[in-house]
Amino acid sequence: MQEGLTNIRKHAGPATAHVVLRPDAGALRVEVRDDGRGAAAPDDGRGLGLTGMRERVAAHGGTLTAGPAPGGGFAVCARIPL
Repeated sequence: MQEGLTNIRKHAGPATAHVVLRPDAGALRVEVRDDGRGAAAPDDGRGLGLTGMRERVAAHGGTLTAGPAPGGGFAVCARIPL
């Protein structure tokens, strides 16, 4: 989820990051959100950050979602079985 924080610095503009870790029925839920530009941020066309995060989480049997957050900004949420 370090990549989620990196993406905030690269794409969100002036923003605040919020990171939440919590247990979730035999899994760990990790959420990285910001209150920045969200999906309106320009794509630099160089990265595979979200794809790489999905692949790493899936390798451990988990799931990852990413997209515009309700109310603005962007959210990356992973659920990784313990």
